[in-house]
Amino acid sequence: MLVKRYEPFNDIRKSFDLVNAIINSVNEQTTSEQNMVDFRPKVNTRETEDNYHIEVELPGVKKDNVDIKVDGNVLTISGERNVREEVKDEDYHKVESRYGLFSRSFTLPEKVDISRIQAEFENGMLEVAIPKLKIDTSSRKIEIK
Repeated sequence: MLVKRYEPFNDIRKSFDLVNAIINSVNEQTTSEQNMVDFRPKVNTRETEDNYHIEVELPGVKKDNVDIKVDGNVLTISGERNVREEVKDEDYHKVESRYGLFSRSFTLPEKVDISRIQAEFENGMLEVAIPKLKIDTSSRKIEIK
C-alpha cells in the first residue's frame, strides 16, 4: 500500500491553476482578435429637429468598401480598410500596415423613417442621416356622431 501525505492546500492550488488557465485562454483569444481587427472607426452622433446623424471617421477607406444595412431597428456600418506605408533604404526596410475589417452597430429609436435614410461619403467622413417620423401633435376637437 502506498502512503501519501495529505496536503490540504493542493485542492486550493488546483482551483487557482484552473482559474489562471481560463484567464490566460481568454487573453490569448482577445490578443489574436485584436491582431485580426486593427481598425475601429470613431463615431460622432448628434440630433437635429428633423434627423438623427451618425458621423463615422473612415480615413483611408474607399466608398466602395463601406456597407450600410438596416435589420429591424439596428443600423450596421461595416467595411474594410487597407493602408500600407512602406519605406526602403539601404540599411533597413520598414512597413507599417494598418488594416482590418470594421463593423459598428447602432440601435435606432422607434420613431424613425427607415425608408428615407441617406448616407454621404466625402473626404474620409461618412455621414448617415436618419429622418424622424413626423408625429402630429396639434390638437383638434372631434365631433361625436
